Amino acid sequence: MSLSGLFLLVFLALHAAINFTALISEDLYNAACAFMGSGFVLPFVPVLALGFIVHIVWSMRVEFQNWTCRPSAMRYKVPTQTKASSWASKNMFVLGVIVVGFLALHLFDFWSKMQLPELLGKHGAENPCALLVAKFSNPVYCVLYIVWFVAIFYHVSHGFWSAFHTLGLSNSKWLPRLKCLAKIYAVVVFLAYLAIPVGILCGFPKDSTCELPAACAQEQVQEEEAVVEDGQVSETETTEAEGAL
Repeated sequence: MSLSGLFLLVFLALHAAINFTALISEDLYNAACAFMGSGFVLPFVPVLALGFIVHIVWSMRVEFQNWTCRPSAMRYKVPTQTKASSWASKNMFVLGVIVVGFLALHLFDFWSKMQLPELLGKHGAENPCALLVAKFSNPVYCVLYIVWFVAIFYHVSHGFWSAFHTLGLSNSKWLPRLKCLAKIYAVVVFLAYLAIPVGILCGFPKDSTCELPAACAQEQVQEEEAVVEDGQVSETETTEAEGAL
């Protein structure tokens, strides 16, 4: 589980860096997505999927072993609060469930429309940046994804140093350093992901030519027509009132 976790930590950082390009330039982000859908990257997608599956299945196995090894009489006792155990370390499985749940939403929102068609020999989204802007222009989606980013932050802040420790690559001198590096990594990745929905809500990328989704555009047209009709009704009422006087 430690090896698969380290593999996913590298992917997480690379994915954050690629997504961050959406705040710099629409063309740059679309070019990055085109590269991710190229024949050079697509063969590694099954490897990445296998990494996720191994990590999830192994973590469930470890959690089950911990549960069965604990006497039933102790399962209902209040756990002791020690300084050695952080909140994240005590809730890694719960955090993992939250991460996986939102990962499914993320795959449905983006991956299924970008990279999956390329794997099937079809063309993905013509303008990935437009898809990104359309999703994160909705504040509700932004809040949901921020919750996901918070869960990832706590999950990796413990998982980073714990992976090295489990592999025997730490000691009394290096363990505090690894914990410090884990916090730095978690903060940087969290801010990188957080900047995407917040930046899009603030109008980035500046060179974006993305149009509103059809449903939103139609709704906006209806609102504008309603405003025009209200204005015409008001003018008619005013004219009639003046005529009556």
